[in-house]
Formats: sequence, structure tokens, C-alpha cells
Amino acid sequence: MQKIMLLTSSDDRELADKVFKELKTLDYEVLYPQRKNQQDLEQLAQVDLFVLAGRRTGKLEGLVRTLRQDEVLSEIPRLVITEEPALEDFDYCRNADDILIIPYGRTELAARIKILSWRNQKVDPSNVVHAGSLVINLSTYEVTVGGVLVDLTFKEYELLRYLATHARRVHTRRELLTRVWGEDYYGGARTVDVHIRRIRAKIETGGQVYIQTVRGVGYRFIG
Repeated sequence: MQKIMLLTSSDDRELADKVFKELKTLDYEVLYPQRKNQQDLEQLAQVDLFVLAGRRTGKLEGLVRTLRQDEVLSEIPRLVITEEPALEDFDYCRNADDILIIPYGRTELAARIKILSWRNQKVDPSNVVHAGSLVINLSTYEVTVGGVLVDLTFKEYELLRYLATHARRVHTRRELLTRVWGEDYYGGARTVDVHIRRIRAKIETGGQVYIQTVRGVGYRFIG
């Protein structure tokens, strides 16, 4: 299940509460850091989408700047919910991947989230990722190449799944450790390198390349 984190300023709590209730009706895990729920902030790097809600965009820009300063968080899509007049002073080209104008309907909210998820993860409606002869079924946790089932360990599958659902983006080893192994994992970058090597040996047959090494940075899935 995808994770959505709702962020807002203290001045826009009423709007954010409304958005939170709407998000909860959708098929996502919704994190909403409040004074009584600060542990949600510990899951920042595990989030698939940020929703920033505010009638005035000045304080939202401060939140966005904080996200953009982190190499992991800056790559996570941002949906901004605000009023039309606020856009006059908001750099939405740099600060948002999509914008929802108040008032809006629940159906439109759901559609925009699905579009952002598709752009970012390229998962079809049947929950399957296709890349050449490689097929990753996110529902059954099965991976096949040319119709032949590939035997992956759980962490190998999770690493491949993450790379494939965030294709074309360069991922640092630190990001991959955080997203796949979790914040509390104490292993080093070699853990990622070893798992990548094993995955490649299992899926890259016949000269096909799915995972590209970006020297000095990390890896990306190119399909």
C-alpha cells in the first residue's frame, strides 16, 4: 500500500483536517504529523507522495524548501492543494508536481493522486510492471523474464520493485538502504552493491540491461 504524507502549516489545520478525512477514504496509508502524532515524521523517507495543503502558499514554500534540501525527499512527488489567488506568488513550476485548486471534488483528488503515482511508478491498473521481457507482479510478488519465474530473495525483490517503480530516476545507495532496508539498518553501501549484482545475474539475460550503474552516485532502472 502506498504511503501519503499530509503536510500543512499551523494556520491551515482546518483545511488539512478536511483533506486528511478525504485521503482516508482512498486506498492509501495516510500519515499526518500532528503534535500528538510526531512519530509519523520518522517515516519521511518511506513516503511515496507528499500532499501539502494551505490557503496561503508562503508557508508551504518553506515546507517545500525543507523537502528539496534532502536528496531523498526531494525526489518524492508533491501535490499542492491551495486557493487560486495564492498561485500568483507561488513558484509552482519548481515547488509542485501537480496542483489542486480549492474547491475540488473527492474524485478529482483521487484522479490526481493516481496520475502522479503513474508518472512516478509506471504501474498499470492490474498492479504489474512491464519492462521488455521482465514482468513484476506487485500483487503476487512474482518476477518473470520471458515468462520464466525468477527466484529472488525478499530483499532482492524489494530492491528490484523499488527501482522498477521509480524508473529513470537515479537513486543513491543511501536512499536505497533507507527505502528498502529501513532507517534503522546499520549496513553499508556494499549491501546494496551485492544485492544489485545478484539481481542482475538473475534477470539480465541475453545482453538485456535493466539496472544501470551511475558512477559515483548509485543506480537507476532503465527497463
